[in-house]
Amino acid sequence: MNPLLANLVSANCFEYLIFNQDYQILEASSGVHEFVDNSESINLGDDIRLPFPELVGIEEILVEILQGEQKNFNLKGVKRCLDEDSPLYMDLYIIKNVQVDSSHHTTSEFIMIVVNSTERMVMEQSMMQSINNANFLLRNLTASKQYIDQIVTSMADGLLVTTLSGKIKKINLTTTKILEYSEEELLGQNIEEIIRDIHQLTLDNVAGEGNFSQTIKEIEISCTTKSGKNIPLAISCSVVQTEIEHFQGYVYILRDMTERKQAELAKQEFLAMISHEIRTPIASVTGMASLLLNTKLTAEQRNFTNTIYLSGEALHKIINDILDFSKSEAGKLELEAEPFELRRCINEAIMLVAPKAQEKGLSLNFLDNSAIPTIIIGDIVRLRQILVNLLANAIKFTDHGSVEVSFTGSKIANYNHHPEGIKPHTYELQFAVKDTGIGIDKNHFDRLFKVFSQVNSSITRQYGGTGLGLAICKQLCELMGGRIWAESEPGLGSTFHFTIVVDVVSETREHTIHKTSESSGEIAVSHISHHVQIDTTLAQKHPLKILLVEDNLINQKMIQIMLQRMGYNAEIANNGLEALAALRRQLYDVVFMDLQMPKMDGLTAVKQICEEWTPDKRPWIIALTANALPEERDRCLQLGMNDYLVKPIRIAELMETIKRCHPIVCDRS
Repeated sequence: MNPLLANLVSANCFEYLIFNQDYQILEASSGVHEFVDNSESINLGDDIRLPFPELVGIEEILVEILQGEQKNFNLKGVKRCLDEDSPLYMDLYIIKNVQVDSSHHTTSEFIMIVVNSTERMVMEQSMMQSINNANFLLRNLTASKQYIDQIVTSMADGLLVTTLSGKIKKINLTTTKILEYSEEELLGQNIEEIIRDIHQLTLDNVAGEGNFSQTIKEIEISCTTKSGKNIPLAISCSVVQTEIEHFQGYVYILRDMTERKQAELAKQEFLAMISHEIRTPIASVTGMASLLLNTKLTAEQRNFTNTIYLSGEALHKIINDILDFSKSEAGKLELEAEPFELRRCINEAIMLVAPKAQEKGLSLNFLDNSAIPTIIIGDIVRLRQILVNLLANAIKFTDHGSVEVSFTGSKIANYNHHPEGIKPHTYELQFAVKDTGIGIDKNHFDRLFKVFSQVNSSITRQYGGTGLGLAICKQLCELMGGRIWAESEPGLGSTFHFTIVVDVVSETREHTIHKTSESSGEIAVSHISHHVQIDTTLAQKHPLKILLVEDNLINQKMIQIMLQRMGYNAEIANNGLEALAALRRQLYDVVFMDLQMPKMDGLTAVKQICEEWTPDKRPWIIALTANALPEERDRCLQLGMNDYLVKPIRIAELMETIKRCHPIVCDRS
């Protein structure tokens, strides 16, 4: 190679070899040795195919280059494994080289240029790896998107994604079914146009907190669908906050509550029906038993009748527990707020369980604390229910010794339960029911206040019960701003504590009670009868003309006998139609109106009575029903009834109800 060409090749970091048609090496650059496995294998006159075995088999190509049929030949990316960690790559280029001597004789040779392509090959490999990684990532992202899309599509709940400003970006199929809009109609719309006030509610509950990871609790709202149908929706929302503004916004989960509401309504109707069907025979059992207890009986007969009465009362308590649990589960367990005498409430609870304590030979005591306020504002029925449940449980699990109830209290200086803030006389009252019974292992404490749960299965078999009592007590205590807990050791008895928060009406009113020991402050409960004596002179003191509207023959007979014992001679109507006919014939002061009857029910009859008779000539109407749900009572009073009695009818309640009746003042001729 002439010096100029040799310098040009060297300047471009190329190496070269010149070989003839017989493949003999004629000339080689100094650096070409770096590209062969053995640097000593490149010698002038040697076959070029020895140091470069890649050239074996290209003889025909070289002939074509000599004949001008092919301009050149090249091999790219030939690898030399001189070092496994640092491989060497080279490109080989072969071209024809024509030499002219001084006598103008030409010879044809070959020039092979060797180029170090390691850097390029490493870069190409790196790029190829990056492309492969990118393709793999793209496939994963595509698969992930398909996976998420399938999950979102198959969701039973609606999913709706918006921007921070409320513009709808994505929805699933369920959303279109719930709202009755197509995907095209929803995308791009502001969510406020579809679900009123929801975006502002989100801002108030989530973004307003400054916590973008927060999820608002499920809330229920009413939503109007495209067809104009109003549906209840349960909506929860979470905030999506990323570094990219395009991927920020809100995710809403929509649940159509129509079926759940219908199920809840069906459940309430079923419970009302079950309540009625169970209370009706219970009313007959306890009512007739109470009538028997007001007659002359032998000791054995009285014992048998007491058993019947107590069994009926036990059934009554079970159905009440089930109804209370159902109301609590549906969020419909509400508390009254009326002033009542605290000690009276405690004594009434003790009186209700005293017969069972006497039967087992237990001492039942009330440790009074005279420093505690007398008149408080709250729900006397629910507080008494808690006390009766705890006392009954204590008696049930105690065979020897005593059951004791006590309470303490303290003012609360910073109680904020009331919307208007702290009240000057707000107290926390703490009650304790202590027994000397079988006790409870501490490992079982976590089961105490759970529904349908007792400490072990043998408890249910031995002592009975629904497993709802303590769970209802817990719910009631929490509704009253307090809590409930237990202390116990096996064989050493138990103490159940609970607190409530109340307002005090009077802190100084005296309350007189009979004490067995002035020094100990204990109140012993003497014999308390299961039944109440009937006032046989009530009709003389409170004369009334009574119509009893009842379709059940046993209930007719039972209530009629109760009224007869009080001195009343009640007339009978079997349904609403007969009641209207009787009222049209003559005036009655009082109508006891059963609600569920054939031909015409009580509610329909009352509507007709209110339409036909003016208030001054209208009888005092008392509802008779086995449905103890509060909404039933409210419905009766709203229709125009004056009072309400729940079956089973108790003699004491019946007498008190009659005393509240107002006779019609008019000419009866």
